Amino acid sequence: MNTEPTSRSRRTVPVVSRAREAQQPKPPKQPKMRFNTAEFGVLAAVAIIIIGTIWAPANNYFQGRSEINRLNDSIAAKQAEKERLLDEIDRYEDEAWIREEARRRLGLIEEGEIAFRVIDPNMEADASVTTSAEELTADLTWYEILWASIATPPADDPGGVLVEE
Repeated sequence: MNTEPTSRSRRTVPVVSRAREAQQPKPPKQPKMRFNTAEFGVLAAVAIIIIGTIWAPANNYFQGRSEINRLNDSIAAKQAEKERLLDEIDRYEDEAWIREEARRRLGLIEEGEIAFRVIDPNMEADASVTTSAEELTADLTWYEILWASIATPPADDPGGVLVEE
């Protein structure tokens, strides 16, 4: 093998090849693509149609999910109410609870028991607690008194029917 560089290898020096590439004509650059008004309008119309076709099912989906969540909350509330009512039914089946409620609410006593009513001695009869008919009419004007006398029949009138004899 020959280790001496030949004249041919000297011609292919990278610097020389760069110069050749610079001398070769470059292909013309293509102008940047820009949308004109019609193309932009078509693109916008297609985007609106795509969004419209996606919007209706997505809206229905989210409304359905919110309805399901609302109904689940309603079911949970109804179950809690059912549990409360079942507990109340269980209380009404307890004889001791029924007796306690009868004592508390109705003031009932069992046979053999004596009921006492404690009256406070410092308590005085206060006339302002009840009002008399005279006090009520004193606050009314003349036309209110007249209207009350016409609107309500007298107590001794049996049904307001006149009987001629």
